[in-house]
Amino acid sequence: MVLGHVIFSFDNKYSMYRNLKLNECDKYSDNYTINRIDPEIKIKTKKHISCTYDNFTIVSDQFKAFCEQEGYEGLEFVTLPNSSGFFWFKILNVIKLDEKGHRKGFSGIQFINYNEQCHGYESIIGVSPVFLKVKELIPDGFYRSDLCFGSFAAKTPAQIIGIETLKKLKAAGFKGMDTSEIMDKYD
Repeated sequence: MVLGHVIFSFDNKYSMYRNLKLNECDKYSDNYTINRIDPEIKIKTKKHISCTYDNFTIVSDQFKAFCEQEGYEGLEFVTLPNSSGFFWFKILNVIKLDEKGHRKGFSGIQFINYNEQCHGYESIIGVSPVFLKVKELIPDGFYRSDLCFGSFAAKTPAQIIGIETLKKLKAAGFKGMDTSEIMDKYD
């Protein structure tokens, strides 16, 4: 049974960290924990939802207005000072993943190169397919995984939406994303 969907947004050819000085431990962290933007970044795209090369989800003011109109809670829209009409889209609603989820031919979530001093991993991989800790239908809204995936400072959570949310996004005509189904069990 389908429980919800993961959103994957297409890159917009920008990098948030390009002009930011990161410290040594930032490479063992993620973009939510680092929680800094490049105030000089100038994003120009026709996509209502996209992501930077370093996995910051960027949304348009139309996407923000849609979320506000739908009354979605637990969302933060961080203003990008030099990118009029665009925001860093942060999801505060967290869903726990099953780190031990297994599917034939799938090795599961892998935690690579833990750093004792920085208390983090260099890479966390294996987000697809998503295995939820609690196998329940995802309500209408936006959620993020409790784990952040990727490498170095570009790690970011999986973005999860309910079935109804996907229908609303499609009906509103938002482009610039792909989705995959989250199942209660996989073959």
